[in-house]
Amino acid sequence: MKERTHRALLVIIAIALIGLAGGVAWAHCDTESGPVAKAAIKSLQTGEFATVAIWVGEEQSGELHSAFEQSLPVHQMGGKAQVLAEQYFMETAVRLHRRAEGFPYTGLKPAQPLPADVAAAEHALETGELKPVSKLLEAELEKKLAALFAEARKARENKDKNVAAGREWADAYVKYVIYVHGLYKTIQAGPEHGVGE
Repeated sequence: MKERTHRALLVIIAIALIGLAGGVAWAHCDTESGPVAKAAIKSLQTGEFATVAIWVGEEQSGELHSAFEQSLPVHQMGGKAQVLAEQYFMETAVRLHRRAEGFPYTGLKPAQPLPADVAAAEHALETGELKPVSKLLEAELEKKLAALFAEARKARENKDKNVAAGREWADAYVKYVIYVHGLYKTIQAGPEHGVGE
């Protein structure tokens, strides 16, 4: 029974966090170190459009291909022209990727280290080992849920003392219940994130 409950919790965590991340829209896709920008550079280096084309939907493919055709000869000039072509093409690819996902484009961000969760998710794809990701998600969910629950339980004990204590209870209650309800709704809905869906 304990193993089944543990497994169910892991499924809930994975689905919920994928769905919640949709609102953030996988911000690392907006960076020069993200997979879309890297694919854009690789396409220019190899002359293979398909490398970057996978990151957009059919609706964005024509505009991306046009930008690729404009950028490729400039990239091949080397020097400052190459840098300019890379920057332009990365920005175009990321902008169109964001459009394909249904999220706004807010500009290409400088390269940055991956957040721990994204790094773990990508590492799991490389190694085929999902357990470290499951453990990370389980630990984070249990920590946050336990903290909200403890705050609500503590505030509940004193809720009838005065208005201030009642408000503290109401605040803790809302945060706890909204967190649980938000996770539940996300699990029911599934992830909203995708390319050209």
